[in-house]
Amino acid sequence: MSAITRPSLRALLDKGPLQPSYPVLPVVDEGDQTNVPGIYAVGELAGTPLVRLGLNAGHDAIQRIAPTLKGAAGTRDDQYDIVIIGSGSSGLAATVAARDLGLKVVTLEAAHFANTFVTMTKGKVLFAEPEDVRLRSRVWFEECTKEELLDKWRALRDSEGLDIREQERVTAVRGREDDFVVQTPQGEYPCRRVLLCLGKAGNPRKLGVPGEREHAERIHHKLLDPDDHTDQDIVIVGAGDVACEAAIALATPGHNRVTLSAIDAEFTYPKQRNIDAVRQLEAEGKLTILLGTRVTAFGAQTCTIEGDGDPREVRYDHAFEMIGAELPIRFLRDVGIRLNTDWPIGRYATLLAVFLAVYSLYSLKSFGKGSLTEFPFNLLLSVQTYDLWLSTLFSAAFAPFSFLFSAEQIEQLHADRGFQQGFLYSGLYTLVMGGFGYEALIRWRGKARDPRYQTYRFATLIGFQVAFFFIVNVIGVHAVGVKYAWRAWGLYQPFPLFFNTYFWWYDDPLWLMAFFIGFGLLGTFVAIPLLSRNHGKRFCTWVCGCGGLAETLGDRWRHLAAKGPRSRAWEFQGLVVGAAAFLIAAVLVGIYDTHGDNVWWYAYNYIVDFWLVAVIPIAVYPFFGGKVWCRYWCPLAAYNGLLAGWYGRLKIVANDQCITCTECSKYCQVGVDVMAFAKNSQPFDNSNTACIQCGICIDVCPMDVLSFETSDGLATKLIAEGRSTGLSA
Repeated sequence: MSAITRPSLRALLDKGPLQPSYPVLPVVDEGDQTNVPGIYAVGELAGTPLVRLGLNAGHDAIQRIAPTLKGAAGTRDDQYDIVIIGSGSSGLAATVAARDLGLKVVTLEAAHFANTFVTMTKGKVLFAEPEDVRLRSRVWFEECTKEELLDKWRALRDSEGLDIREQERVTAVRGREDDFVVQTPQGEYPCRRVLLCLGKAGNPRKLGVPGEREHAERIHHKLLDPDDHTDQDIVIVGAGDVACEAAIALATPGHNRVTLSAIDAEFTYPKQRNIDAVRQLEAEGKLTILLGTRVTAFGAQTCTIEGDGDPREVRYDHAFEMIGAELPIRFLRDVGIRLNTDWPIGRYATLLAVFLAVYSLYSLKSFGKGSLTEFPFNLLLSVQTYDLWLSTLFSAAFAPFSFLFSAEQIEQLHADRGFQQGFLYSGLYTLVMGGFGYEALIRWRGKARDPRYQTYRFATLIGFQVAFFFIVNVIGVHAVGVKYAWRAWGLYQPFPLFFNTYFWWYDDPLWLMAFFIGFGLLGTFVAIPLLSRNHGKRFCTWVCGCGGLAETLGDRWRHLAAKGPRSRAWEFQGLVVGAAAFLIAAVLVGIYDTHGDNVWWYAYNYIVDFWLVAVIPIAVYPFFGGKVWCRYWCPLAAYNGLLAGWYGRLKIVANDQCITCTECSKYCQVGVDVMAFAKNSQPFDNSNTACIQCGICIDVCPMDVLSFETSDGLATKLIAEGRSTGLSA
């Protein structure tokens, strides 16, 4: 899929291959612990990019693990406190930190010490980024070549006598917390804790074709030194950045005859600068590119490449299989570690339990309204029993506000079941948004280089919810009475999100109808179009209560949002719901004289308001992230996005510093493949994504790649660190 176009409808049922933005990783908690107590994962295994961040991750993991080792069990004489698996940046930093804390530690390495760096191309420069992150480990690291880094780290290992054992691949981890046994072909290591610092360098993908094993001495997975190859026939398999960079390095001097073969029909994974470079070499006749082909066999002198036409035999002196690398998935599964793509039976059971709880909440909320939403509680509870419990809960919850009302008004409120249901629900909703909103605010303030954007965003989001809770339940009741107070929600959530703005009018005061309908028209056809111009879909994440619950309660699960072309292809549904909302509203106003007692309104209320707004999206927060309603079904978000895509000025731009760490795409609640844009320094907005401009992708980027900008080229307000916050867009 191109980074700048929406997926086609053909992608609706086509899962397709995993994209680079969404790697398969172990599930770990905030303390780096996997689902197996006592086994921790950091570094590349946990999705941590960059040498500096890897060093900090290893150091910090030991600081968190060490206090857990002070339990009553103690460490036996034949037992290690901790076994570290992997000796890259995280593994080395963890080894040093454990030694400094006096822990009994051994580090096991399947290949060479610091193998990721050993296998890098000769002279590879390692940048000390992100520069604004303090290095907490005492392991040396500055901008340097790979050779300089290896010299320094080997000297540290030798001078301090660190127990790092090379060429010792771990084959199994047995036991439980405080009593693990780590097994290798060379022996067994009893220990209390296990820290996994594994990378991908030692586990490259292979084609698995005939001749691959027989001619292994001429088939490589890393280009260590381009100068080792002169006047040779080279075949490179792959279409990612690594493959393209190898092709550039080997073909640029013009002394090698290089063929690049890939199953991809077009270049979609590499950075644009690498795509441009290989295409230029192809135009100069220095490189042959065969896309949409696959190598099917390796012979003694030639390899077979098949595509649309007849198979061709291509000479090769050396071949480079650069089709990526994999984490040791089989090993992780054998240990019992759950991956982020796994759905064990317990997860399905939890989904069912959460679904039933959320369904019950909304079914009880609508009890007594004579619709399908009451089932099965209309069969289990009498109206008298329900009203008794409702009145009791309402009396307790409304007590702090009762002094604002007269005895007659209090009696009216107790006689109105709908008001009591609405008050209890909106009160609970507001408390949940406030509590979890504060938690989310602290989380993102801690990650942002400049915390103002997230501070203002959450303060505004929660502020609107609290304000309208009082406007509807206190001020509105005093101003227009309990019969009409609920209509004030339409001032907060414009049609077609709040569906009842234009109907359910009977013999009501004309001024009241004019006021609420006027504000409804103003919000839908003036305010939202104006906001779309300079703020895109920020309404969804700065104002809207529906989006607000997803941004607060659902924030902790935002990384679980559905990803990939298929998930994005289904985003058209919001426009369908929007069209239905406008059609049904026109029918109710034009044919039924604004009365809602008909199949049109009941169908919309049951399908959209009950299932699509409430039950389904909230029930799946812990499983598919918080923005299911907003992304797929919300008619206001679809309408807002349509306008913002048409003439909106706000976009997110990227510089050329992307390291493809996947963090930006991981935390996008609406499934935008942010990294696909960032790696090519391409902007994105609502013309090609469902972006809601929450700014989280900007804040999680370790390289400060992303920023808000207006489409006229004038960057929004810069903060001290040089980041665009978008506050003045």
